[in-house]
Amino acid sequence: MSENETKQEGCSCCSGSNSVLLGQPKTELTENVTVGVNRADFMKVLGAGIVGLSCISGTKAFAASVKRKSAKVVKGATDRMIIDHEIKELRISATVTKDSSQPSVADWGRRFQAFFGAKGGKMEPFFVFTTDVSRAEIDKAIKGLGIRSRRQIPMSEVAQRTGLKATTVREDYLDGDPMICTIRFVKGNDIVEAALEDFIDEKIIIDGKDVFKPFTPHFIYHGTAEAINFPSGCIVCPSDCNGGIITDNVLPLKTTVNYYKVNWNRMPPVGSKVEVVLKSIYGPYGMSSTKG
Repeated sequence: MSENETKQEGCSCCSGSNSVLLGQPKTELTENVTVGVNRADFMKVLGAGIVGLSCISGTKAFAASVKRKSAKVVKGATDRMIIDHEIKELRISATVTKDSSQPSVADWGRRFQAFFGAKGGKMEPFFVFTTDVSRAEIDKAIKGLGIRSRRQIPMSEVAQRTGLKATTVREDYLDGDPMICTIRFVKGNDIVEAALEDFIDEKIIIDGKDVFKPFTPHFIYHGTAEAINFPSGCIVCPSDCNGGIITDNVLPLKTTVNYYKVNWNRMPPVGSKVEVVLKSIYGPYGMSSTKG
């Protein structure tokens, strides 16, 4: 058997599966082929839109949630938060907001301010999902689900801990239980859901050139802003920012080297209501794979 034939055959577990693992080698892209996903491809359909969002007062889904013994409703001025202890998640109603003068909203920009935040905070113009449920209540609810902070960083240490450098240590990162943030909204006749990062584009600069990539955050709960009573209103932030309560800690504290831009082709309409869902990646049950 020749060397080429040996490579073609591969190992027994992959034999005959080249088209699955590597794609069809003879297929070539043409100018008429669109590379990437459209808006429908990245969203999960949860159910019929007529049911409504579970934290929007007046919907059938809200009425059903209120009846559940495991759920508690916290009221804002017009928004609601449902604390669901059975499935260990928070569902918070919010409005899609757009201030194009702020970085990352209508064009590429660096930011440490939140994409999801509470109305009335100092950083409110930066938010694209805004709720009037207080951040203090949201922070309290997160901890009530058993989600814990591991490291908070006070404002007095920002200067010494910012930036990725040869002297960077673990203590330069906020830390806590990893979290998932998703957005649910009504689209046509369906309730759909997608991760927060699916609505945000990201780019980095390598050798002076723009490199476009998926937004790949690692969201964790740290709770610093509530612990120090910092009135930003920020809830879910990029750039490992201690001015909110949940952040992306891929890079050290407030290291804003990446650029972001909201993808408004994917976003729900400005002014519409959405449901922001916060939960731990650990899920509601320990050892759930052993349960029938």
